[in-house]
Amino acid sequence: MHALFLAIGTFVERHPLRIVTVAVVLTLLAVLGVNSTQIVTTQDAFVPRDSPVFQGYEAYERAFGGDPLVVLIPGSPDQLTSPATLTAMRSLHAKLSGDPAVRSVVSIVTLLQAAAPPGAPAPNPNALRSIVYTPDGNPQPQFAAMLPRGHSVMVVRLAGGLTVDQQRQAADRVLEAVRSVGLPAGTTVAGTPRLIGEITTSITKDMAITGGIAIALMIVVLYLVFPVRRRLLALPIVVVGVLWTFGATSAMSIPLTLVTMAGLPVLVGLGVDFAIQFHNRYEEEIHRGQQPDQGLLAAVTRIGPAVGIAVAASALGFITLLLSRVPAVREFGLPAVREFGLLLAIGVVALYAAGLFGLNALLYRYDRPRNARKRVTMRRRWTLADRLPVLSTAAVRRGPLVAVVAILFAAGGYAVDGRLAVQTDIEKLIPSDTPGVVALRDARDVLGTTNSVPLLISARDVTDPRVLAWMKDFQGQVLRDHPQVLSAESLTTALPPVPGGQLAPNPQAIAQAVQAMPADVRRNLVTDDRTGASLTFNIAQMPMAELNTLIGQIVAETQPPDGVSVVPGGTLTLAGAAVSAVTERRAAVAVTGFLAVFVGLLLIYRNWRRAIAPVAPVVLVTGWSSGVMWLLGIELNPLTAVMSALIIGIGTEFAILLLERYEEERATGAAPTAAINQAVTRVGQAVTASALTVAAGFGALLASSFPALREFAAVTVINVLLSLLATLVIIPPLIVRLDRRRAPMPETPVLSAEMQH
Repeated sequence: MHALFLAIGTFVERHPLRIVTVAVVLTLLAVLGVNSTQIVTTQDAFVPRDSPVFQGYEAYERAFGGDPLVVLIPGSPDQLTSPATLTAMRSLHAKLSGDPAVRSVVSIVTLLQAAAPPGAPAPNPNALRSIVYTPDGNPQPQFAAMLPRGHSVMVVRLAGGLTVDQQRQAADRVLEAVRSVGLPAGTTVAGTPRLIGEITTSITKDMAITGGIAIALMIVVLYLVFPVRRRLLALPIVVVGVLWTFGATSAMSIPLTLVTMAGLPVLVGLGVDFAIQFHNRYEEEIHRGQQPDQGLLAAVTRIGPAVGIAVAASALGFITLLLSRVPAVREFGLPAVREFGLLLAIGVVALYAAGLFGLNALLYRYDRPRNARKRVTMRRRWTLADRLPVLSTAAVRRGPLVAVVAILFAAGGYAVDGRLAVQTDIEKLIPSDTPGVVALRDARDVLGTTNSVPLLISARDVTDPRVLAWMKDFQGQVLRDHPQVLSAESLTTALPPVPGGQLAPNPQAIAQAVQAMPADVRRNLVTDDRTGASLTFNIAQMPMAELNTLIGQIVAETQPPDGVSVVPGGTLTLAGAAVSAVTERRAAVAVTGFLAVFVGLLLIYRNWRRAIAPVAPVVLVTGWSSGVMWLLGIELNPLTAVMSALIIGIGTEFAILLLERYEEERATGAAPTAAINQAVTRVGQAVTASALTVAAGFGALLASSFPALREFAAVTVINVLLSLLATLVIIPPLIVRLDRRRAPMPETPVLSAEMQH
């Protein structure tokens, strides 16, 4: 391996300008690739496409369309039946019915038009009010669903199979149409499609502000804790590596979504550390009096293999996510976790290449022309490195106590991990003052709930009296047994009963009644070929995990007759399934990652002690992270749920760098304690600088208006700082304890003369 990195160092030393030129060209190509990257915005990442849950969701969408938008029109009975309001509603009907993204529009206008005889003149306002309302001002039974609590409701159901972008655009057109037809003041539009559009706009503005703050904080931290020349060079190198990563994923047709973008903290964290490690080692060699060419070769041959091993270990941990079937919420544009793992594996390689070739070429190119014959000297001043060995020495002396405390805290964290709340409700993950969220709360106040779970009933003929009788009994049973279910909508609630309260007894009468329904009402309840029917349960507001349990109970209780099948549909069903997947597979993915890294290091080192040393602290940090999240009340969401990748990546990398430097110092004859102190002094400063830089950068996201991003930032900062703590406190005593080689000199805890200055 030494020969390989000596050759790489020689190549960089001989061709720095060519390397920089190639890096610039690759970066430009990557930018072009990122600009042409497919942005996936369909709903298929709640759960895998081949899962029964998603197939049921997709089948329901094909039959009855996608998520609805609800238009709430406020007013008194006189206002809601006035010619001006009804004229505006008819105009809105006409505009929306011509939109290809709209499947159906239902309101009191729909019902009034269906009830009026063909060619009959429009009734006067007084007559119309008596048709719609009782004398005491309550809606007539047939209009009650459309006139809740002083409002008139118009339900605009979008077509099925729309991407998130198409839903957003359709919601924008509905909002524009509502504003243009002259409806009463206070009319609102609520629904998930509206939220999606507002998220896209708001998050762009939010990220621009917090991104600027993050860059400023990272610059300040680098100036404070990384006292080398050209200390900010790490930041552009990381940008280059990240661009290469997304350019490569674009070439591999991996879509750009919010979860792949959520890989940024992992990539930035590792990239900053790679760059700082290379930079720190080069400056260390120059500080020792090496010429730039000698310093470059020494830095590449000594730190290159260590960082390379860390890259291999991190990539192994990330690749294990390819085995995962944990979904993520596509409402935010999130792909499967498998794509996330592949992105990170590609990213660490790209960032390593950017540091190994690009950064070293720039450092050498900067020094060579002007200072080729001049030694670079650095003024001695106090740095963070002067204090770090004190911490490691104390940790080594109290190794057993440190181990016991660390294990107890980790055990406590693992114990409460299963009690972490899981949040996949889109409304809870975005700012509460977003207009779409406010409108959704208003709709809930008027309608009683905005939770509806539709079931797709499939049969040869769903209008068969036998099927309808079962459907009526089943929905009655659900309403009786589950008080959380507030109401039901289906063919059996829409068909007029015959004397005795039963449904029409023969197929001909049922067919006539179905055909007599308004077209948009019928389209929402039964397919044209009569092989599919919709049964929708309106459910009280409840946590997503409880809702998922309730959906499972309802489906389990269906017991349809022969020839009839039932599958749940709707966005809430996918969100509920996502909750289960997030909670059920996290532990398995983490354990697989730990094992993969351990086996990989075992193959590299051929020594179980050296292989276990970087993995054991990562296992502890994972437990600590869960414990801190539980104490702070941080919920798991589609972003925070995949943060075990951050711990594996950054934690393992920190540990391996310290281990490799320890081995380097031991090879020179240093005793274990002296070797670990020297390793902490040299590597610890760079690790601390990179950890604090990343923590400061993503700490800026704590100012975000998005709860999901704030919690994501909090978890990122927590995990980075815990990984740093483990590197400085857990790794030193662990390495020394595992080192059973005979010390070449008497072990002493005192610091070297150089470190005491």
